[in-house]
Amino acid sequence: MIDYAKITVKGGKGGNGAGSFRRTKGKRRGKPDGGDGGMGGGVYVETTLDLNTLEPYRFVKNYKAHDGQNGSSNLRRGANGLDFVLKVPVGTVVEIEGSNVSNVSNVLNVVDRKRGFDEKPLKRLSHLLPLYHFDLVREGERILVARGGDGGRGNAKLRDDFGRRPKRGETGGVGEACDITLELKLIADVGLIGFPNAGKSTLLAALTSAKPQIASYPFTTLEPNLGVLEAYGIVGKWDSRKKEPTILPSKYPKNLILADIPGLIEGAAKGKGLGDLFLKHIERTGMLVHLIDVSQDADHWHDYQTVRQELRAYSKELTKKKEIIVLNKTDLVSSPEAERIKRLFSKKRKKVFAISALKKEGLEELVRELIKVSKVSKVSKEIKG
Repeated sequence: MIDYAKITVKGGKGGNGAGSFRRTKGKRRGKPDGGDGGMGGGVYVETTLDLNTLEPYRFVKNYKAHDGQNGSSNLRRGANGLDFVLKVPVGTVVEIEGSNVSNVSNVLNVVDRKRGFDEKPLKRLSHLLPLYHFDLVREGERILVARGGDGGRGNAKLRDDFGRRPKRGETGGVGEACDITLELKLIADVGLIGFPNAGKSTLLAALTSAKPQIASYPFTTLEPNLGVLEAYGIVGKWDSRKKEPTILPSKYPKNLILADIPGLIEGAAKGKGLGDLFLKHIERTGMLVHLIDVSQDADHWHDYQTVRQELRAYSKELTKKKEIIVLNKTDLVSSPEAERIKRLFSKKRKKVFAISALKKEGLEELVRELIKVSKVSKVSKEIKG
């Protein structure tokens, strides 16, 4: 999954103004009629739902908008250069580096096509806002990252201190150039975290239609996977034949997007294992589901605290998110052992759910809790399980 790219963009050059004079009988030189040059095209970054990675920017690193055309005689103005629009996935963070941007209002011109946008407040607060960081989280948002050069004026609009018209028009302005960094942060409702081989991919496959790679060795997942839990309403009784919860219809159907984050180990913040490379993808999640493998002969509370420490080392905001602790692989241990581990977390005032993602056991209560915490549906009455 390509979630990072650094590219160079440049606005188009403005067209040159024309230097011409109208032919007049009996005069060596008539009135000046040189037209203005057209403006150079700008480079925009716009979000779309048609992309989910930054793959298009993996190899091509330089992008330039079209130049404006030169002006001509008879006051004819040159055409403006075409803008260049870079399509990126929703959730992309854009950082502008080394920009020679001179017009604050153009850089802050964020356009929401659906809801409209008022640019005046940004102009008033432009000195308080960073000019280099944009977080695009809605479809259709567009920002201008490199402005095109202004078109040069024709000699019809030029004169010196003595009122004389020059023979040539102005040269068009140079377009702005800058390096921009694109970083994709997935937008998901639930993030699945835990040690390697804790069963995150198996749980994702059990709750959604996603088909992640699943194996019995650690670090099977090398990039984040997404799946959609169809939470169309309030969870009803468990269907033992289909091995899935029965979803009662709701007036406001919604879905939950689950993200499977590659496993964390102790020292991930310092680069061990896969490091903390993928933790940025859970910054936007509404809640975290922390999976713990109870089949391992280890100190499970210590393992839980280890992952929490790695989250804290990356960002303290991650530890403030709503969290659901899940004890997975209960089919591989005895019932007394599973109860012992549950009591261990209960003594620490932690609510836990015991499941077997492989056997699809205990998923009913987990799905109920996911819907409840994420407020996908408002429970208006108590459901008898």
